[in-house]
Amino acid sequence: MAATVSSRRQALADLARSRRAEGSTGRLIRRTAVGVILAALIGWIVLWLLGFFSTPKEVLAVRALVDGQVAELERVARNEVPLSYEGGSFGAMFETMRQVPEAYRDQARAEMGRLFAARERAEIDSFFAMPPAQRQAELDRRIQAEDARRRAWQAERASREASRDSEAARGSGRPGEAGGPRGTATQAAGTRGGPPAAAGSPNGGRRRRGDGTEDSRNMRRKSRLDRSTAESRARRTEYRRLKDQRRIELGIPPRR
Repeated sequence: MAATVSSRRQALADLARSRRAEGSTGRLIRRTAVGVILAALIGWIVLWLLGFFSTPKEVLAVRALVDGQVAELERVARNEVPLSYEGGSFGAMFETMRQVPEAYRDQARAEMGRLFAARERAEIDSFFAMPPAQRQAELDRRIQAEDARRRAWQAERASREASRDSEAARGSGRPGEAGGPRGTATQAAGTRGGPPAAAGSPNGGRRRRGDGTEDSRNMRRKSRLDRSTAESRARRTEYRRLKDQRRIELGIPPRR
């Protein structure tokens, strides 16, 4: 009998010790979890203060310019002001974008994508908002403005190329040749640079395509189509058809 009582007491004592051990382990786990959460929270606050989760100021500068242009294009869409083909504002934005560090370039491209989409909407919406009797005259004005801009760009490109050839010839010491050190450097720069810069690019130099890889461009096109409605796609197609047809009638090749 005494042995049975002693055995029960021993069992109760063992159970109590086990529960105390489990309680101590549970408290340790809870404290560890709280410590990890606090450390993560402090780390997030530090990164936030350092600007890791905020929009870089260079991107904000591009966004501010784009917002201003989008507001103006909304006026164009309502036919409050005519569609302009002057490239001054676009040139300023591209210059601002060139100053964006490479790490933030995709964000800046997304902002510019907003601008191009807004311009396309304004061009199409303003056209179909006009009375039908005014549409052909406006289409002629737009086509002629685009063609004049294209010819001005081609003339500027030819002037830049002639200037580069002249500098290369002077560097080689023999007119018409691009042999010397400066000519070699110019040729190398041209090889690396890709197609000629558009009108308004700094220093008349060459530029690289700034819209990423072919895959990224296709993704942006798909995203734009996914966001558009069947009606807007039909209006875009009809506008392009009318424009190409009118360009042919005016003896101006359709744009690609």
